Amino acid sequence: FHCPEIEFPRRDNPANPIVWMGDTHNNALWAPSLERYVLITRMWRQEPRRRLVGRTESANFRQWSASQPILEGRDAEDQIYAMPIFAYGKLYLGLPMIFNATTDTVDCELAWSPDTIHWQRLCAGTPLIPRGPVGSYDSGCIYAAATPVLLGDEIRLYYGGNNDLHTDWRDGYFCLATLPRDRFAGLTTTTPTATGVITTHPLLCTGSQLSINAEASQGQVRVAVVDQPTLQTDDCLPLVGDLLHGEVIWQNQQSLAPLIGQSVRLRFELQSATLFAFTFHNAQ
Repeated sequence: FHCPEIEFPRRDNPANPIVWMGDTHNNALWAPSLERYVLITRMWRQEPRRRLVGRTESANFRQWSASQPILEGRDAEDQIYAMPIFAYGKLYLGLPMIFNATTDTVDCELAWSPDTIHWQRLCAGTPLIPRGPVGSYDSGCIYAAATPVLLGDEIRLYYGGNNDLHTDWRDGYFCLATLPRDRFAGLTTTTPTATGVITTHPLLCTGSQLSINAEASQGQVRVAVVDQPTLQTDDCLPLVGDLLHGEVIWQNQQSLAPLIGQSVRLRFELQSATLFAFTFHNAQ
């Protein structure tokens, strides 16, 4: 591959202190919030020896910072084989491929970061894309592509699936997993008879209306604005169903317009439901 506009960094170039070389899923992107290129690669912890995720950055794609570890597994059995990352809204999401050194399998999980530097795995040990049953085309390993494709209200996650273990001969397949928009992760109730309560940190109200992305086919969601007497859960019409854009409506059509520009806290009450996202917006 040759690009005349960019001189790609060489490992033996003194201006390139990256040092580490990963044999899979090296991933570079422009990070708008940092105004820097960010490159994600593999690094190794030597004692005990295991894989982890490394990061380096550049202002011009020529001179790079020294690579630094940003995420590693929980123990020698739980290693991060690779992690492509991508911008999503005002955050960054990662797809860590978790190599289980005992079972010799690779799972695709989910991680998030506010800045590409500080990362947290979501529900470590729970795959975002589950492997298939033994003998199926993706029963042994899953390696996700770097960037999902957004098509309307659908997220398309392309990935490579393998039908056998990491260190064995295996067939490779080009595969597709899908998610509804903004449903990478959610908060859900664990007891059908109990009400789950989520209270946010202070948020800037940026619109006169509020909508939620929630799965409440077997339950409901109600919303309150903390410290606003007329915008409480008792005033909120229950939101029911599989809702990508569920409009929150309070009695007497109370609007959030007077709160625009102010800091507010929201309280969500969930009954047999999962909340994925919420959005302030203005009436069309």
